[in-house]
Formats: sequence, C-alpha cells, structure tokens
Amino acid sequence: MAEWTESLSVGVPKLDEHHRHLFHLLDRIDGLAEAGLAQDDVRSVFDELNNYIAYHFSEEEAMMERAGFPFLDLHRHSHQTIAMRVAEMSATLSVANVERVVRELHDFLAGWLVHHIEIEDFEYRPFMTGGQ
Repeated sequence: MAEWTESLSVGVPKLDEHHRHLFHLLDRIDGLAEAGLAQDDVRSVFDELNNYIAYHFSEEEAMMERAGFPFLDLHRHSHQTIAMRVAEMSATLSVANVERVVRELHDFLAGWLVHHIEIEDFEYRPFMTGGQ
C-alpha cells in the first residue's frame, strides 16, 4: 500500500499536507474495498477526490507560477490529464461496475501519486524552496 513519508516532501509544508490528504483518500478507497462497496459511499469518495484534486492542482500551480517555475505548462497539462482520468472513472460508476471502478481508481492513484510527486513535483522543489 502506498503511503506518504518524509522522503516525499516537496519542501513546502502546505503542499506536503495536500499530498498527505491525497494519500488519506487513497486509504479511504482501500477501506471501501475491504468493507464492501456501497455505491453511495464510493460516489462520495469520488466527489471528494475530484473536488480535492481540483483544489490541490489550482493551489500548486499558483505557487509554481509565483515561484517562476519554468515548466508550469507541462505540469499543468499533467494535472489536467490526471483530473480527466479520475473524472472519467467517476462518470462510469454504476451499481453493475462499482467493484471494478474502485479497483481501477485505487490502482491508478497508487501508481500515479508516488510517481507524480517523486518525478514531477520534485522538479519544482528548488524553485519553491529558493534553491534554484
């Protein structure tokens, strides 16, 4: 199971807290899979996830812009791709496929989250912490 550790710190406490919250949402998805899958509960997590990633991406991009991060457009495109993928999964959710969609969401987030932080978010760390 993926979890946030200090090794994933981007050096900005607010963004680290955002990332911890995304891992918390991943834990909730794990909990849904273990506790049985009520569509309303799954929909609630999807709604929270969609709302939170929109908030997080907006905040992170604004901070990158203020820091003069030169690859903001590429990072923004990555965020848009991720948000669209989660929204697509959310839109396909039905009683008939709730188990499959939750599994897909979990696998996607577990694979994406650590990779995105370690590869893409670490690129902005020197700009955000003044070490460029």
